[in-house]
Amino acid sequence: MIRWKFLSGPPPVALILLLLASSNAAASVEPLTPHRAVELALSNHPALEVADYAVSGAEAERNVARSGYRPRVDLTNDFARSTNPTYVFASKLGQERFSVEDFNPETLNNPDPFTNSQWRIALRQSIWNGGSDQQRSKASKHGIEAAEAGRTRVRNQVAFGALRGFWDAVVADEMLAVTRRAELAAEANFDLVDEQLQAGLAVPSDRMSAEVRLADVRAQRIRAEQGQRVARAALRRSLGVGDDREFLLEPPQVRPGEPDGELEQEVVAALSGRSDLKALEAREAQAAAGSRVADSAHWPRLGFGAMYEANDENLFGASGTNWTVGLSLRWTLYGGSEVGSRKAVANAQRSRLKAMQRELADGIRLEVASAWADYHSAAQRLQVAESSLELAGEALRIVRERYAEGMAVIVELLGAEAALTQAEGNRVQAGRDLALAAAALDLAIGTDVASATLDTTAQEQKDGTP
Repeated sequence: MIRWKFLSGPPPVALILLLLASSNAAASVEPLTPHRAVELALSNHPALEVADYAVSGAEAERNVARSGYRPRVDLTNDFARSTNPTYVFASKLGQERFSVEDFNPETLNNPDPFTNSQWRIALRQSIWNGGSDQQRSKASKHGIEAAEAGRTRVRNQVAFGALRGFWDAVVADEMLAVTRRAELAAEANFDLVDEQLQAGLAVPSDRMSAEVRLADVRAQRIRAEQGQRVARAALRRSLGVGDDREFLLEPPQVRPGEPDGELEQEVVAALSGRSDLKALEAREAQAAAGSRVADSAHWPRLGFGAMYEANDENLFGASGTNWTVGLSLRWTLYGGSEVGSRKAVANAQRSRLKAMQRELADGIRLEVASAWADYHSAAQRLQVAESSLELAGEALRIVRERYAEGMAVIVELLGAEAALTQAEGNRVQAGRDLALAAAALDLAIGTDVASATLDTTAQEQKDGTP
C-alpha cells in the first residue's frame, strides 16, 4: 500500500565520509536500504524463530490429537522367579507344563521356585470415544491457525521494527551531519565577528556571543555523535545481526503520496485483516472444541483389542503361547464433578477469548484512527519543514551579508544560523516521521509491511524516478 514517494539516489557525500571515518574496516560496510533492512530482519530476527517454533509446536499437537485414530501396539516382557503359589500355578499353565502331579496340595501350597518369561504383544484400537478424537483434532487445527496468524503478526512487527531502526539511524546520521555543518557555520561566523571586531565594526560582546554559540553547537555535535552510536546499535538489534556488521545507509528522499481509501474503509480492512485478531478468533474456536471434548465424556467408549502371549522358563523361549481378541465397552455413568468442571474451564476460556476479541477490536479502531491522523499530520509537517528550510537558508544568507556590511547585529546572525540548523533537523525528522507513519498505518491495518515496502520500491522504479 503506497502512501509516500521517494526519490532514490546516492547518499550525501558528507554522510559517506562520516561513516567511512567512523569505521575501522571500511571495506566491510554494507549498503542498506529500507527494503534490504526488512529482508535482513526477516532472515535473522529471533522473534521470528520463536514464532516458527510456536507453529511447529501447534503442528505437533495436531499429530498428538490424531494419534487417537491410530492403533496402539505394545510389546512387554515380565521375567520373574518366585515361590508364590498363585504365580507358579499360573506360570505353569502359561508354559503349558501343568501336570497331574501339580494338583498335589503340598506342591500347590509350597511350590519350588519357578522362573517364567512372559512376552506379550497387544493391539488396541479405539472405535468410538464419544467424539473426543474428532474434537481434539479440530481444536489442534484451530491451534495451528492461531499460531500461524500470530507468526504473521510477528513478521509484520519485525518488518516495522526494521524500518523504524533504519529511519532512526538515518535521522541520527543526518542530525550529526547537521550539527557538523552548524559547527562549521558557527566557526565561520566567529571568524567573521572577529574580523568585524578588528575593523572596529563590532564590539567585544559580539565576539563573546559568537563564542557561546560555537560552544553550544559543539555540544550539540557531541550529543549527536552519541545518538548515532546508540541508533546504530538499535538498528543492528532490529535487524537481528551482530555488532560486527556496519552499514552505509541509503535512505530514499521521502515525498508525500496519495493515501488509499478513507478512514472508515481502513478500519473495516483492519477488522477483517489483522492477523492478531484472527489468532484470537482461532483460539476462541479452539476453546469451543475443548468444551465439546469435555462433553464427550458423557458418551460410551468402544474399543477393539488383540493380544498374543508367549511363556517360557528361558528369556526368549515360547513353550506356551495363547491369544486373545475382544471388544470393550466403557460408559462412565457418574464421574463426580470432573466432567462438569472441565467444561466450565473450557467455557470460561472461550468467554475470556471473546472478551479479548472485543477489546482488541476496539483497540484496532483506535490504532487505525491514530495512525491515519499521524500519517496526514506527518505529510503536512514535511511540506512545512521543506518550506521552512528553504526560507531559513535564504534568511541566513541575507543576514550574513548585512552583518558583513555592518547593517545587522550579532543576535540576528546567530538567530538566523540557529534557525537554519533547526529547519534542517525538522526536515530530517519530518521525512522520517512520514516514512514511519506510512508503515505504522500498514501495520495497524494488517497489511504486510514487508510487501508494502517492496511495492513502494517497485512503484518508484516503474515511475522512472531518477
